[in-house]
Amino acid sequence: MNAIEIYPKKGRMFMLFFFSLLFTLLGVLFLWISTEEGSPFWLGVIGVITIAFFGLGGVYYVKELIIRKPAVMITDEGIIDRSSFIGAGLVKWEEIESVEFITMSGQLFLAIFTFDPNLIIDRSSGIKRILNKLNKGLLPSQVNIPANNLACSPEELMDKIGHQWQLKLDETFGEQA
Repeated sequence: MNAIEIYPKKGRMFMLFFFSLLFTLLGVLFLWISTEEGSPFWLGVIGVITIAFFGLGGVYYVKELIIRKPAVMITDEGIIDRSSFIGAGLVKWEEIESVEFITMSGQLFLAIFTFDPNLIIDRSSGIKRILNKLNKGLLPSQVNIPANNLACSPEELMDKIGHQWQLKLDETFGEQA
């Protein structure tokens, strides 16, 4: 298998871990304040949600910093996304309709559109399924890879994808001829 591996930027991963830790501590502070007499109940709820969400994020980023794995792999089979907790895994070339860059809130994403708009949601389960549904509400594409987190330029990433996709198309149509 001919695979191109693209790793996440270490500095960016450390920064995301730091902010996860900071917000987790803020959640602990909210929870602690909510135990005081006369404090509003909703403050404790916000504390628990903040601890759960950012605590999980912090654990994910620590794991990624310790066990270095590629965030994106471009293979003969397709694109493997493990760029985030809800990474799509393998998206086969046959399932991909188009690949382009889109911007949301000033952040650049590699957007992978599949022929089946529910492909990634249908493949996931549990909390990942819920987060993928929320993600679909934010962006029109099925797979969204934060380009700023990757240790290569957006142009280089698109060139690598285009090259591998063209090889797959040549192989597919070469067999049919």
